[in-house]
Amino acid sequence: MAIAEMSRMVAVCLSFEKDALLSAFVKTGAVELCATREYQATLPMAVESSEPLTDYKERLERALLFLEEAKTALPKGEAKKSAPITLSVEEFLSLQKKAAEVEETLRQTEEITERKLAIKAEKAAARADQRAYAPYRALPMPFAAYADTRSTVITVGVADGDKVDGLTAGLSAVGAEWKAYPSEGGKTLLVIAAVKEDKAEVEELLYAAGFTRCPFTQNERAEDKIAAAIEAERVASEEEQALLTQATHFLPQENALKAQLDYVEFVLEKGKAEERFRATASTLVIEGYVPTQAVEEVRAAAEGVTSALHLEFSVVPRTEFAPTLMQNKKTTQNFEAVTNMYSVPAYGALDPNGAMSIFFTLFMGLLMADVGYGILMLLGGFWFAGRQQQGSTVQRMAKVFAYGGAFAVLFGALFDSFFGYGLLRATCGSGYNAFYAKYLDAIVAQASVAGITVPSILLWCLGLGTLHLAFGLLLKAAQCFGRKQYLEGVFGGIVWALALVSLTLWVFGMVSGTEPLKTYGAYVTAGLFVVGVLTAGIAEKGLGKVVKVFSSAYGIINYASDILSYARLYGLMLSGAQIASIFTNTLAIGLLFPKGPVGIAFGVILIIVGNLFNLAMNLLGAFIHNSRLQYVEFFGKFYEGEGELFAPLGQTRRFVRLQR
Repeated sequence: MAIAEMSRMVAVCLSFEKDALLSAFVKTGAVELCATREYQATLPMAVESSEPLTDYKERLERALLFLEEAKTALPKGEAKKSAPITLSVEEFLSLQKKAAEVEETLRQTEEITERKLAIKAEKAAARADQRAYAPYRALPMPFAAYADTRSTVITVGVADGDKVDGLTAGLSAVGAEWKAYPSEGGKTLLVIAAVKEDKAEVEELLYAAGFTRCPFTQNERAEDKIAAAIEAERVASEEEQALLTQATHFLPQENALKAQLDYVEFVLEKGKAEERFRATASTLVIEGYVPTQAVEEVRAAAEGVTSALHLEFSVVPRTEFAPTLMQNKKTTQNFEAVTNMYSVPAYGALDPNGAMSIFFTLFMGLLMADVGYGILMLLGGFWFAGRQQQGSTVQRMAKVFAYGGAFAVLFGALFDSFFGYGLLRATCGSGYNAFYAKYLDAIVAQASVAGITVPSILLWCLGLGTLHLAFGLLLKAAQCFGRKQYLEGVFGGIVWALALVSLTLWVFGMVSGTEPLKTYGAYVTAGLFVVGVLTAGIAEKGLGKVVKVFSSAYGIINYASDILSYARLYGLMLSGAQIASIFTNTLAIGLLFPKGPVGIAFGVILIIVGNLFNLAMNLLGAFIHNSRLQYVEFFGKFYEGEGELFAPLGQTRRFVRLQR
């Protein structure tokens, strides 16, 4: 539960040894270089011509997207996920030599892609023809047959169905002849014949009715044009599918493309850093950050590949900026994903993940509180994590839910909930049922505090939340002690933490009737709060001491508000348990099971579907509200964020895992 101390590195080397030195830094995985500006480079490849790396990267990305689409052409069940790519550092750094092999795959996939784009345009044109000719499908003769004669004007087009009666009545009045055919979209297709002397009057009628003229004059029927367009679309679709099938032959090269893409992005990353290097005609000055514990490893790696090198390392004080590298055990590392969603801890701050991980899993288990749900979280979380990229945020979050599942099993057993069914209450007899109703039932079990009756489980949730806040204040004290701010640590952290612990014990004394806790707890709690208020400005100067005292006294209201926030633990746990009980006990067991085999079958289905729905909703609520309790109530007592994660050169990869 610590943030690694960082050292600032300054390296002076010969320019021609730059690549060897940077490769050595990549092998250590412990050097972050300064890089901010955009970089445009070329990759020396064993092909006829090189190109800007940004263009080459885009070609690789387009090819990979096309191969993903090509997987849809595989028979069902054959489209498997690509195997992880594991390379040594040396193999990764030598991927440039395989650019020629990748180039051939790129060229062929691009040819297929270009033809596929042309086919897409052909299909779009065929569909456009179908839409254009559809209103005239009912015309019995070719369009050219409806041409004007010496004495008559022939007009073909469509009008809105609700205006046809008025239009035809007007046409009859001027002596025009017309024929109506059904069209699509509530419209009517009309063929109108009128003598040329009546053309002006006919035009006025058509304009008033919103008449749309037919734009086609060729010697073909609309039905034939539509059939030809449908056939053209079919042929294009078949060719498109054939191209996708052809593209599946390149799927064995997918990993090579992915590895090359990671390597190209590494070269671009290196190039961005190189833009910041200070250089003379023959030397370079490289700056970066190295964890202090890795300084000697970096020094040895760098000196092993250079003939002339000057290295300087200076420890970065905690009061200055440096990237943040958290040092946690494997289990705790997964909870870094939760913290980083809020903000990365600052370099000079305290890493909260060790403490936060305990409370986060505890609260998640309490919010779920069901043995069945907990087992599904455990199995599903670890199964899903195993299918994700090692170290990814998704993998870490899956494990977080799995750990929460372990506590859900414990709390589910405590509150006797097995997919909402009270298994212990149904099998252990009246003695256990009486005990459960008195102490564990979330609704029935009651406690009295200062004459006010409240649910016992709600009090336990508020008490747990109060201890959570107290632990946050202890972490504040630890952070102050690390900065030699001893007075602030004692009176701004420890005193308030003890006051909250004393408050918890005092309430427990009132509920349980324990006189020593009930009597002395009140005095100790009041005394600690008074000390906390009066010493709030002890580290301030001048008038700030007085102002801080008044603001601290007002801040007690905030503590009350923070403690009440933990009532959400009780509310969400109760709502989830009640919904599970309704699906399992009320509807399935109580209503459907007594109706015989059919009722049992539907009851089992209801239990499965209902509980899966409830599990999904509860997981979402548990994560959101649990995170809120950590971010607002817990982190609000001590946390300092706005840090930047340590990002060693060559460590940002999408697909390749490096073996060291």
